[in-house]
Amino acid sequence: MNLHDRKGKILKKVIFLNIALVIAEIFAGIYSGSMALLADAFHNLGDVLALFISLVAIIYGAKKANDFMTFGYIKAEMMAAFVNAIFLIITMLFILVESIERFFTPNPIDAPVVIVASLAALLINGFSTWLLSKSNIEHHHHHHDGHEHHNHEDMNIRSAYLHMLGDAVISFSVAVGGVLIYFFGIVAIDSILSIIFSIYILRETLPLLKKSFYSLMDSNTDDAKEVEAIMLSFDEVLSIHDLHLYRPSSSEYYGSAHIVFKDDLTLSSVEKILDAIRDRLCDKGITHFIIQPESREFNQNSIYCAHH
Repeated sequence: MNLHDRKGKILKKVIFLNIALVIAEIFAGIYSGSMALLADAFHNLGDVLALFISLVAIIYGAKKANDFMTFGYIKAEMMAAFVNAIFLIITMLFILVESIERFFTPNPIDAPVVIVASLAALLINGFSTWLLSKSNIEHHHHHHDGHEHHNHEDMNIRSAYLHMLGDAVISFSVAVGGVLIYFFGIVAIDSILSIIFSIYILRETLPLLKKSFYSLMDSNTDDAKEVEAIMLSFDEVLSIHDLHLYRPSSSEYYGSAHIVFKDDLTLSSVEKILDAIRDRLCDKGITHFIIQPESREFNQNSIYCAHH
């Protein structure tokens, strides 16, 4: 079994375990009246989606571009991350409002159910974290070529691993809350915990929403001036215009530009310069860059696209 398949297999196991956990936690949360348990359940559901995204990224990562999808499925990761982030934000806002209401009008909470459910969640999340960390270690043993794009899946698995680790910590604190309710009868602790979790999860999710939105809109979040400076540092280059930079996925960085040359050069010398420019841009992390060489006739003032 190759590394790709093994990663996929581990992710499928973790997804299956966590779906079972979400169903159990939702029932236990409703039955026991615990908002903290429900917050944890919906956060876990968000993580199941995140794990599913990681799996899709692994499966589609192996798919090639075709006539219909000429870029391949490169934006699937960001599209799924965007949907996932919106889902989590809406859910957490709902739980936050409910928890604040509950804090002022507390409901009775069945503490033993909360304790048992959250300890079960802690076990499953802990086991999932261990499985994913093992998969990450295997990854490092298999790659020694040092190319940046090989770290993408690594980042993919790492984000899934961090999600699970966060879940394990939340499950542990829900269990502690259950113990406090059981022995001391402090029902408000449940609302306080779910308010803290909701705010924490919102804080973690907003950057993901922002990053995926910018990626889907083909925004450039990097320094365009730096890219321009690299190209202008070549003596033969007079100016550049129609510069576009964007990140279609977390591992790819694309760009294109029109370059105006000072002199009429032979095609072979133009190609040599373009190769040198691409090498410099590649060092900056740009994985794919299209360059259109032009004569002085096309010299423009504006660096960005001017519509004629």
